[in-house]
Amino acid sequence: MSQENVEVVRAMWAAYARGDFEASLEAYTEDTVWDDTRYRPDGAVHLGRDALVDLVRSWRGAWENYEVEAEQLLDAGDDRVVVLLRETGRGKRGGVELTNRWGQVTTVRDGKIAHTLVYRVPEEALKAVGLSE
Repeated sequence: MSQENVEVVRAMWAAYARGDFEASLEAYTEDTVWDDTRYRPDGAVHLGRDALVDLVRSWRGAWENYEVEAEQLLDAGDDRVVVLLRETGRGKRGGVELTNRWGQVTTVRDGKIAHTLVYRVPEEALKAVGLSE
């Protein structure tokens, strides 16, 4: 089941990266939880698909151009997948350039993403599941 979970998450990020937001959203459970309290200073816990859509609209709306790539996906056991990501973009306000690497621990339930915990630094996501010291 673990490789299947990795593939669920890989397919979601591939859909998101190519701009197929409907397909990426379908990868999530209706009651999904997206927790970015460890990532953003103003982070929050977003409950459900509608909250996830609002979050993505807000985030994507701030960028003139934006790209994200899932660089590495690792089976972390217990239905968890660690995703190490790289994002780049240019902000609409002031043209601020963004190059960032971050991580997340995603939990898959019944073939859908049920919980995502986002970390500011990839190593924090690895450490959270015992794949790094």
